[in-house]
Amino acid sequence: MNDITTPNFANIDDLGNSEKPKVDSQKRVLIIEDLAEMRFMLKSLMSSLGFVHIDLESTGTAGLKAVLQRQYDIILSDYNLGGSVDGQQILEYSRKTYPLDHSTIYIMITADTAYESVVSVLEYQPDSYLVKPFPPEAFVRRLKRVQEQKKIFEDVNKFRMARDFENVEIEAKRIMQEMPVFKNLCTKIIGESLFSRDMFKEAKVHYLLTLQQNKNLAWAYCGIAQCEMKLGAMAAAAKNLEQTISLSRHYLSAYDLLADSYEKLEQPENAQLALKKAIEVSPKALERSTRLGKLSQQVKDWETAELSFARVVRLARDSSYEKVEIYYDHLKSITDCLNNGIENTKLMDRFKRSLTRLRVIGKQDPSAVSNSFRLEVQQLLTRKYPEEAKKTWQAWHRLILNNKATPITAAQEKALKRMLGL
Repeated sequence: MNDITTPNFANIDDLGNSEKPKVDSQKRVLIIEDLAEMRFMLKSLMSSLGFVHIDLESTGTAGLKAVLQRQYDIILSDYNLGGSVDGQQILEYSRKTYPLDHSTIYIMITADTAYESVVSVLEYQPDSYLVKPFPPEAFVRRLKRVQEQKKIFEDVNKFRMARDFENVEIEAKRIMQEMPVFKNLCTKIIGESLFSRDMFKEAKVHYLLTLQQNKNLAWAYCGIAQCEMKLGAMAAAAKNLEQTISLSRHYLSAYDLLADSYEKLEQPENAQLALKKAIEVSPKALERSTRLGKLSQQVKDWETAELSFARVVRLARDSSYEKVEIYYDHLKSITDCLNNGIENTKLMDRFKRSLTRLRVIGKQDPSAVSNSFRLEVQQLLTRKYPEEAKKTWQAWHRLILNNKATPITAAQEKALKRMLGL
């Protein structure tokens, strides 16, 4: 990153009008970059092109929050933002939040040359990407090309937004005929449109015909699998999802769908394995980690459950996803480990950290306070520390009397005192 220098914006003026992007000053731009120098360089670059409404965010978490709160016309994001949310996750959330609106331009900016080797097989691809360092003129030309492509698909997007899928297909076929370079994209759009019209058999046939021409299209296998799941053919769906993943290990929704299909086939261990593989590819996925934790509890894989919930805790820290429930899940998973003879120093350190944090963020919630003490008493008794358990119960009881913790029933209190020898 030391080779990022202040760009020479005078060079932009040397570009002919035909090489410059058309700018609507009302368009809103979001720049997500953790390095201040690069962040303000990009802002200066966009300002020099005539953009006025430019928001800046320095972390992936803040960038994701901005995307979820407001729709942007152009998003420029670094790939590796150094925190729990990276540029690829922001791209995925933006696409999922506006599944029918593909008008937003998303350009990934990265110093990670490895991104070049995987971007073509990613499920959610940016409209373009640039590897740092790059001259401003290269960015300007890249932005112009993306704008031109968005213009070609403008009517497709309008019809999609209006849920007029028949015209989506008509327009996609027209583009494909007039501009064969967009054949794969148009074919994908048509398949998604048929699926949106609940024409699952027709969509499946469309994807099968597509694969006759190119057997290496991961999205076509995934499309077939989605149709098969709607048609109740779960085993066939799982097979096609496995094929999707073999072609593109970065096709993350395929892992989720594969877990769905295996759960419906009553094969929870295989569902858990699918989610484990997904976490290996994308370890920062909070919702997927939560699901893996709960599924691991179901198959009684206590250690994987605890590691999954510990990951959730790390990812959610100091974000809008930090809720008392995630700490309760983590503490419960550690208690499950203890109940099944799994205990070590690191595990107990994590218990203490989660317990402390739960009481900090849940101090105004009497139910959260009671749950935290219940789990603390339980783990102390399991570990055979009766005197510490008694002291914990006494502290808990004082909070109950002061209405700072939810009271337990008379029967629960009697049973607890019996276990404590009181």
